[in-house]
Amino acid sequence: MLKFLKFLIITFSLLGILVLFFQDNIILHPIKLPDGYVYNFNEHFEEINFSPDSNTKINGLLFRSKNSKGLVIYNHGNADNLQRWGRHAADFTKLGYDVFFYDYRGFGKSSGKFSEKEILNDAVFLFDIIVKKYTGKKVIIYGRSLGTGVATFVAKNRKADALILETPYYNLADVGKSWLPFVPFEKLMKYTFPSNEWIKAVDSPITIFHGNSDFVVPYKSGLKLSKAAHSKLITIEGGAHKNLATFPKYHAELKRVLE
Repeated sequence: MLKFLKFLIITFSLLGILVLFFQDNIILHPIKLPDGYVYNFNEHFEEINFSPDSNTKINGLLFRSKNSKGLVIYNHGNADNLQRWGRHAADFTKLGYDVFFYDYRGFGKSSGKFSEKEILNDAVFLFDIIVKKYTGKKVIIYGRSLGTGVATFVAKNRKADALILETPYYNLADVGKSWLPFVPFEKLMKYTFPSNEWIKAVDSPITIFHGNSDFVVPYKSGLKLSKAAHSKLITIEGGAHKNLATFPKYHAELKRVLE
């Protein structure tokens, strides 16, 4: 029994060390792009650079629809760059919305180092600039995976017509605890993204999409968040973390929300 307890202590200590020192590698998977990289999409787009401070460039893409009803501001997930995320533009432009994607610091062509504080500030900064072109039209804040925390923070601090979250988490520590419940993630992680707290202050209508076969951000984490916000949860039966857009129900419900 004593040997087993020692084994558990050593195991969880090692897991704690891994979380503490390697969380950037575990959580973030950015792919950098050279400044001269040319994006390639089937739809027309405008590439725009922003400077939240003198040392930082945030790279974004604006896709336009015909007879636009408004704007969707898309806060993407934890990997790759805009060459991947921009492929989702058609999901919104076909419904009559322009959509704006941007890369976080350290992703794609965006410069700077990723930090929770800085990317939250960047997201609010970009919101304030981009919505100026859409006075009198609808503005939708959209978040996917890691970006659901960013989107929720923006919606807490700025008024929008809707907040839509795809595969969200209660908070980042909750995701870790769903796999390793005995590791004190809330004390070890430098990235917290407490969506469960921020979402209580969101005035906009909230819609959550989550698949019940999501093994990256467990369905129960999104369910907890929807209960904290008293928001609508749209369950995609059999949906995983990266494939909700392959289900007709996702598109039907997205169309309903954006009407």
